[in-house]
Amino acid sequence: MKKTFLTALCFSVTMGIFAQKGKVTNQPLVPDNLADPTIVQFGDTYYLYATSDIGDQKSDLSTSGKPVVWKSKDFVNWSFEGVIIPGIDWNKYRYWAPGRAIFNKGKYYLYFTCEGPTHVAVADSPEGPFKLVNGPETFTGKETDSAVAPDIDGCPFIDDNGKGYIFWRRRKAAELTDDYLKIKGNTIDIPTGWKGYSEGPQMFKRKGIYYYLYTNGGYADYQYGYVMSNKSPLGPFTTPENDIILSSDTKQNIWGPGHGFVFNKNNTDEWFFVYLDYGIGGTSRQIYVSPLKFNADGTIQPVKINNNGVGYFAKSTMPKELKFPHAVATASSYRPDMTVIPHRWRNQKDLKFHLPDSLPKREINFAPANALDDSNYTRWWASPDDSVKCWQVDLGKTANINRCNIFFVHPSLGHVFTLEKSLDGKNWQKIYAENERTTRSPHTANKIGTTRYLRVHILEGQPGIWNIKLY
Repeated sequence: MKKTFLTALCFSVTMGIFAQKGKVTNQPLVPDNLADPTIVQFGDTYYLYATSDIGDQKSDLSTSGKPVVWKSKDFVNWSFEGVIIPGIDWNKYRYWAPGRAIFNKGKYYLYFTCEGPTHVAVADSPEGPFKLVNGPETFTGKETDSAVAPDIDGCPFIDDNGKGYIFWRRRKAAELTDDYLKIKGNTIDIPTGWKGYSEGPQMFKRKGIYYYLYTNGGYADYQYGYVMSNKSPLGPFTTPENDIILSSDTKQNIWGPGHGFVFNKNNTDEWFFVYLDYGIGGTSRQIYVSPLKFNADGTIQPVKINNNGVGYFAKSTMPKELKFPHAVATASSYRPDMTVIPHRWRNQKDLKFHLPDSLPKREINFAPANALDDSNYTRWWASPDDSVKCWQVDLGKTANINRCNIFFVHPSLGHVFTLEKSLDGKNWQKIYAENERTTRSPHTANKIGTTRYLRVHILEGQPGIWNIKLY
């Protein structure tokens, strides 16, 4: 941790303080640690349901963030507001791997993993609040009656004729009852070309062909395979010659792409794959989106990973963002630089593609300037022993600011903070305060007015910022 005295409340970090310039070359979809994503479109809005990671380099699956849903109309500017499944103590229970959300008879149904099984919840809106369909008012984590599938990663599929199916870990699948809330009939094992450990399943349909996607392995060796059928969602299936369509691309700095979801844009034949990346290891993953292309015979082409993102899907309604090329960011502290070395999957024989013998590395820093670089990949993150937890920017000139959007680290856990402004860096005025721990992203302060300096004090919540955006 590097410090030099600046004020009684905030210290200046003397390395890496200038806002980065030029094109952003690594752009996860949203500024957060997410995994196991699904994206569905209802009306003119895209909804992103995912696991909120709150871990570190260790593969710590004992905890997770609270259930939220990110939404966007343009596919670039994403936000969420509040916990979507209230009434459950999410400090005790883990919300993982939400499957495809579906609309049926005026209601929205969300399938998600909690404490082992896959449960289903219902709401009047894709944003919730959702309530367990089959479960009690008070969830204890031990219910089995509320489960729609007996294991993790349950993802439903509704065929054109209205019949429902669900797919879950280890290549399991079954038909659903007419209300899509329970399994009926026998559970089947889907035959695939690769037989190792598998999770993150999905079924989708295109031009009369059913595609079953499944993962192989894990960690930085995650990869995706598929089989296809022209008969039904439960087969019989054939395995195409090139059945692994997604694997690590060290040149693009994407490792272990896994547990994702295929969706099409505006119900057209333009398809995309959203998937997790290794991140900085363990449960600190992020998500990316790449186009999905098909051959003339319906087989899927290997995914060309694009870590720059896929851009706008619709015209943005956001105001023009203000840029300050000479801005200087300082902070009370930042975490030491980190070298990330990938963790291989334990059974290499289960995999078609392998990481190189000389493992790639990621050099990660958490400098204050990362909050100004427009990248969802980088962040300022205070040192764990920092009692001040302050981030500050000198814009380099006086400007009239209408809005400030702050994207905090681990936003699903909520934040308490204050925002101050100053013309001279000495005399400060509090202009916004979030006094109760609030779960949202971004946090927005309006009508800031004329200022040259802005300062954020994080009082509760993870002391880090992905992005600060000014309008």
